[in-house]
Amino acid sequence: MTAKSYTTSETAQQLGVSRQTLYTWIERGQIDAPKPLKIGRSTVRLWTKNDIQKARKFVGTLKPGPKGKKRKK
Repeated sequence: MTAKSYTTSETAQQLGVSRQTLYTWIERGQIDAPKPLKIGRSTVRLWTKNDIQKARKFVGTLKPGPKGKKRKK
């Protein structure tokens, strides 16, 4: 039986970030991502639970950013 695989969108959702944020972290080398696979004309990354756990460790090291200013009504 093969292990369940997750798309990048599903992985981002599990991490609580946008897909674009996850791609940014991958491009910057901040997290290790699975190698892209060519399936037909599409290129995808298939994430395992282990890959997601490694990414969660990185997310846990992040500090919250500044809060935005409240707008006056």
